[in-house]
Amino acid sequence: MSVSAIQNSSVYQAPEAQKTQPAPAAPPAEEAPVKGDRIVPEERAFDRYEPEDKAEVTVCDTGRVDKELENLRKKQEDLTQQLRSASPEQAEDLQRQLDQVSRELAQKDNDAYRRQHAVFS
Repeated sequence: MSVSAIQNSSVYQAPEAQKTQPAPAAPPAEEAPVKGDRIVPEERAFDRYEPEDKAEVTVCDTGRVDKELENLRKKQEDLTQQLRSASPEQAEDLQRQLDQVSRELAQKDNDAYRRQHAVFS
């Protein structure tokens, strides 16, 4: 009888070989640990645990940012109205101010600015 490559490897065990191997020994019987004998880390953690009485509530307030943006929009609207009725000498200065307010409003009127400048309490 010839032995195949699989049978020759250590992975394959012939049915006869399995019969000759002894059954594994039963694990030793464990005694119930006495509380004073040993303290396991889990018990220590539960001994120190004290539940909190109340839950903490966090509120995000963007009122200050909204007010700032509202003021910028109002200022932009006022400058636009002044620009329409201004003389050519004043128009250049008003246009410069209007451009500055428009840039500031474009920079601040987004979610990232609101999140950065929100007040949490």
